[in-house]
Amino acid sequence: MSDLAASTEVAPPPETLPCPITLAWSEVDRMVPAEPYGRMARDLLPGASWMVLPGVGHNPMIDDPDLVARTILAVTGAVV
Repeated sequence: MSDLAASTEVAPPPETLPCPITLAWSEVDRMVPAEPYGRMARDLLPGASWMVLPGVGHNPMIDDPDLVARTILAVTGAVV
């Protein structure tokens, strides 16, 4: 695990996105904060949708399971 954490290697972005992608980032994630990591993810996936999950940290499914469930249902319900 320490080797993985020390890595700075980033996969190249895909030419096209194979399916709709939504990046749902936790507002108060201290382990993987939106700045700079959310910005990096958006740069790598420019066609992806972006949303911030308010008031949750690194484990949003524990902090607010209802919010996560509603978010998943809203996003997947929009896919045709």
